[in-house]
Amino acid sequence: MGREDPWLARIEDTRGRVHGAGTMLDGEYVLTCAHVVEEAIEAGREADREVRVRIAGRPDDAYPATVVESCWQPALPGQRGDVAVLALRSVVPGAPRARIRRTWQHDEIVRIFGFPAGTDNGQQVTAKIASYDFTGERVQLDAVLEQRVGRGFSGAAALAEGGEILGVVAVVRAPLAESSWMIAVRTLYRYASAVLDGHLTNRTSREPPGDWPSPQVPEVLDDPVRLALTRHLIGWLASGGPGGVCAIGGGGAVALTSRLVGLTVPGYRRAAPDEAVSGAPPGTVPQLGQVDAAVDATGRTTEQVAQQLAESLSLLTDRVTDDLPHQLEELGSPIIVVVNAVDRAADPGELYYRLLEPIAARAPSIDVRLLLAYHGDPPRYVRSAVAASLGQSAALAPPNGRHGEDPRFGDRLGRLDRLVEEVAAAERDARVCRDRAAPRILGTPPPQVAAAAALAVRLRVLRDTGSTAAGSTGRGWLLEELGTCEEAASRALARALRLNAECTALLARRDRARGRLDAYRSEAAARGLIEELGDSYEAARRLLYSGGCDLPLAERRVEEYHRAVRREVDRRRA
Repeated sequence: MGREDPWLARIEDTRGRVHGAGTMLDGEYVLTCAHVVEEAIEAGREADREVRVRIAGRPDDAYPATVVESCWQPALPGQRGDVAVLALRSVVPGAPRARIRRTWQHDEIVRIFGFPAGTDNGQQVTAKIASYDFTGERVQLDAVLEQRVGRGFSGAAALAEGGEILGVVAVVRAPLAESSWMIAVRTLYRYASAVLDGHLTNRTSREPPGDWPSPQVPEVLDDPVRLALTRHLIGWLASGGPGGVCAIGGGGAVALTSRLVGLTVPGYRRAAPDEAVSGAPPGTVPQLGQVDAAVDATGRTTEQVAQQLAESLSLLTDRVTDDLPHQLEELGSPIIVVVNAVDRAADPGELYYRLLEPIAARAPSIDVRLLLAYHGDPPRYVRSAVAASLGQSAALAPPNGRHGEDPRFGDRLGRLDRLVEEVAAAERDARVCRDRAAPRILGTPPPQVAAAAALAVRLRVLRDTGSTAAGSTGRGWLLEELGTCEEAASRALARALRLNAECTALLARRDRARGRLDAYRSEAAARGLIEELGDSYEAARRLLYSGGCDLPLAERRVEEYHRAVRREVDRRRA
């Protein structure tokens, strides 16, 4: 065990039989799986539902423990839930405070200490982190050595090199199975935040929860547009689809975003008035721990924003602004990042172009969801990612009757729905084509900031507002917003098709150059010139078959080889 590892625990029934593992969070609480506790309670047959906990280094002491009801979620269908925190009847002095890290990297090595059959004193194995499962609540662990995670490891923490808890083992297969699954920290946090909140090594904000302003539902959600936007932003952040970027601005967008982020922090939520949570409209309260990193950019430099995001994600780098977009690719997805008050940063343009745009351009490919909020309307350089511009929603009044009663409104929404689906497919195809071309050919067009995620949110807001805003000032916003959304979708489709065509053309151009080179080589072979012109051929072949091909230079080398072949053929004829 490392110097900062949490203390290991063994979960037993009241008769001393071992049922699984656990981890001491401090001197009072133990983190484990609900099914381990249920098995121990059933085997012990105790009316008070007690179990016994033994702690590494203190094998002679069995500490009575009971379930913390606010941190108890039995296993749910589809391999979900299965989280438990136990409270010891008496505090154990000297226990270190466990640190829980929300994020991990692909292929990161973890250590797991469990109690397989016949080894009541325990065994440590190593595994590497692979990916989230279909539900997003479990993370696959792949075997590294012959010793593998098996029965008896349930409830054990998966520890990083530095001793942080990255998950809890919950699902194991046969003894020789290649893979097992741990409960992700975001899932542990969802079900047991009351205890785990104080143990996270990264928070969504540096500010302690008590310093957050109290969320004011009437001010933030009193408009049908903001209400619909809140619902659909929360739905997008929680969705299992591809990542993307959404930018919102004007009309309380920053307050809306502050509320959304704040309610994912348990301390903030507990301090909020009842109407902000239990009394909030359906669909407007996000899941606890849903946001991985958030920063208010007000007054901050680009480096300061990048540094805060990196710290929230437990990323260490000397060149944080330049490295952060690339390091996000190595983290376990999905990752949710929020930057609020972008236009109040020390240099908003630099912040976007140096840090946010590189993240936004990669977001769908690496499953990052990036939410940007502005006090004013989002600037033109982020218009492809605008999910809502709220500055006009309350100011526009219907000039000639109510737009929503126009029967053409529903028809246009239907056409827009199909257009947004077409945009999503075209952007996906363009990303695939560019990802194939970029590592092979220099000068490939830069990645685009995908519009599909923002358009989908924008369309859903239009639908909700159109069905609920009759007689309100928000009604006058509908046709204006519908037209803007139609134009944005048409532009996005054209951009995606153009990128796909340009990348396809580059690959085809390279393939034609390869075909010409092969034809000229065949001609050289027929004339016995292979060895004589080998250097000229290799100069062209290396360019065409290596990564980062300089295509114009490669084409010149192909033509040089062709001329060399023709010269030798003509010389021999003469």
